[in-house]
Amino acid sequence: MENPFDARAKTWDEDPRRVQLAADLFAALAQQVPLRPGFSALDYGCGTGLLTLALAPRVRRVLAVDSSKGMLEVLAQKAKACGLHHVQTLCADFANGPAPSGAHDLVASAMALHHVAETETLLRNFFALLAPGGSLALADLDAEDGSFHGNRAGIPHFGFDRAQLARQLATCGFENIQFTTAARIEKHSRPYPVFLATARKPG
Repeated sequence: MENPFDARAKTWDEDPRRVQLAADLFAALAQQVPLRPGFSALDYGCGTGLLTLALAPRVRRVLAVDSSKGMLEVLAQKAKACGLHHVQTLCADFANGPAPSGAHDLVASAMALHHVAETETLLRNFFALLAPGGSLALADLDAEDGSFHGNRAGIPHFGFDRAQLARQLATCGFENIQFTTAARIEKHSRPYPVFLATARKPG
């Protein structure tokens, strides 16, 4: 079955709001999470790699994961053009299947969680993917009225309540859970705040 994002992949980066959002989220992430050259990072729901390619110069390795082959093909082309040979891609859906083995120092995900019906399954997989002491950086919309997406089909969450998400993260075993407003998306003549949640796996 074709992923609906495949057809949008080649023009995805043409929206300047997406490019700016990725830049804002990376700036917030870099402020909240100490990035080190030896880190292994995973970017889940990476799309065309706007966040992946911002992370890549700061870490040893990035595994870019998405369920859209089209998005990953665009990302692979961009990484090759930039000479970023330590960026690897994986087509997978961790919300509906097992996550690969391996311990990462950072798991990041931007604007993907609201597309996932079973968020706790995904959060538990994120926890399992992290090395002891590793960090999670999760960016998504604050709770909204459903107006952000013109077509609401296939969107199980209209953003997230921060307190409720914090409880979910704690239930999955995360600690040091913090939220900050990382960006605002102007759409439909109104601002939609985007949070960055950071948390740590004990160890």
